[in-house]
Amino acid sequence: MTRLPLVLFLLLAPLLSLRGQQEEFRRAEQLLKERGEVCFVFPRPPAEVLRELSYHLSLDRVDSDSVRAYANTEGFRYFLEQGLPYRLLLPPATKGRMTAASLEEAGGWDVYPTYPQYDSLMHAFAASHPDICHLDTFGTSYQGRLLLALKISDNVETDEDEPAFFYTSSMHGDETGGYVMLLHLIDSLLSGYDQGGLVQHLVDSLEIWINPLANPDGTYHGGDDNVSGATRYNAEGIDLNRNFPDLVEGPHPDNHDYAVENVAMMQFLQKHHFVMSANFHAGAEVVNYPWDSWTSSERTHADDAWFYAISREYADTVHAHAPAGYMTYLENGVTNGGDWYRISGGRQDYVTGFLHGREVTIELDNTKITPAADLLPMWDYNKRSLLNFIEEALQGISGYVTDSLTGAPVPARLVILHHDDDSCYSCTFSDSITGYFSRPGISGTYDLQVTAGGYADKLLSAITIPPDSLVTLTILMSGPLSKEQFPAATFTLSPNPVRAGSTLRLVLPREDRYTITLTSPAGRQIILINNKKLSEGSSILPLPAGIRGLWLITVAAERSAPETRKLIIY
Repeated sequence: MTRLPLVLFLLLAPLLSLRGQQEEFRRAEQLLKERGEVCFVFPRPPAEVLRELSYHLSLDRVDSDSVRAYANTEGFRYFLEQGLPYRLLLPPATKGRMTAASLEEAGGWDVYPTYPQYDSLMHAFAASHPDICHLDTFGTSYQGRLLLALKISDNVETDEDEPAFFYTSSMHGDETGGYVMLLHLIDSLLSGYDQGGLVQHLVDSLEIWINPLANPDGTYHGGDDNVSGATRYNAEGIDLNRNFPDLVEGPHPDNHDYAVENVAMMQFLQKHHFVMSANFHAGAEVVNYPWDSWTSSERTHADDAWFYAISREYADTVHAHAPAGYMTYLENGVTNGGDWYRISGGRQDYVTGFLHGREVTIELDNTKITPAADLLPMWDYNKRSLLNFIEEALQGISGYVTDSLTGAPVPARLVILHHDDDSCYSCTFSDSITGYFSRPGISGTYDLQVTAGGYADKLLSAITIPPDSLVTLTILMSGPLSKEQFPAATFTLSPNPVRAGSTLRLVLPREDRYTITLTSPAGRQIILINNKKLSEGSSILPLPAGIRGLWLITVAAERSAPETRKLIIY
């Protein structure tokens, strides 16, 4: 679509005949009935108007003079009430054969698999490489399709003390190029492992997780045998990338309950503590880095320079292997998310802000449903960048935080002084079970402060982290506690995420006197139980009504070391 015809059309829109407007509306009604969504384009309004529209529409692309957006029935009704001119965009007609006729053909990565073929491919990967590949079904979609992720690592059945990395695609169901590209990447990692080199180094050093299809109901909206009828939204009419807790707008920025796909994804993300991740989209060709919730003039991430550098490297490596013009949108293929356009409820900021990960959004193709003929070229353009981006997780600092007397793991917060921001979105937390931590995105000389409940703060001064290197630290914590250290007060909690003002169920390992606290990333602390005797088994805790977002819940007992978990309150 060229700019001039679009602008001319929109300028002339008020002059359209009433009959033409009625026909456009009837067409929109039919699409909403058939697909649950419509896509349309309208002139770019002032920033404050666009921001208000973003609460009701799913903005898809914002250019200097126009905006492309999606809406469900409720959102489209709101848009029409604003009286703005618009042009409806009809779902594109796919050309040529899109779907594989057999599982073998799907494995050529130049056509799309059917949904049953996708399921078979994922199982076949794990079955053919059981020593380095494990399949996890981490949830089901609204219509019952499986949410699948593969773990690729050298000791795949063991949760090793290694950085965890995650790739995922197509949370917008009609943005499909990344779906096949990640299947191709899985195949490349598995088949290339025995050949040594970078692939073997990555698999040996990391826990790599790949979820090729995050919105199977959207991608297979037209039926399990073809992607040509794919929709952006899930089967409930929810945009999954506007449906996560938001750093600015709070728990439900789109005024929907969390989609079942996102509840499963949030639980999966919290479980694996990914230090780096990327999610793949289409509709533009650009690498988008945090924040999406703020413009760069309002707030930048503490590791903003690093985010820009790795995004720049991804795009520049693509440019070296792609024809001129591919992935050159905005700043030659790179953008700060909020500087492009702000969104609420995006996964990138949820992972980066609430979970202290580091995620980017990679837009692979101007065309939403990438033509089958373009799948192999797209892979060739991106394959080197995909591996290089994974390798970034092996740079920075990592190590263990342990008790200086017993060697027991210590759950702690690690802050790089005069670098990490006051909200601690960029801070690192050690694992409560192993004491392991990993933080990419940092090089230079810094002071590192480590804090943990029951221990004196520890300051490590002038730690030097060379560029493109990994520095490993062993941090021994000591403190005023003189009592004998027992194993941590291991507990389970549910539900998680949990609604504010409701109750939380904890299962405690033994009778003891417990202190249970909630701590926000900024350090605010709420005491739920203070030195109270609780029995072994279930305990029900009421939660305050006025708190939202990511909190750390710490359970400390009189006869054991404290244990801390992450808790999402919405």
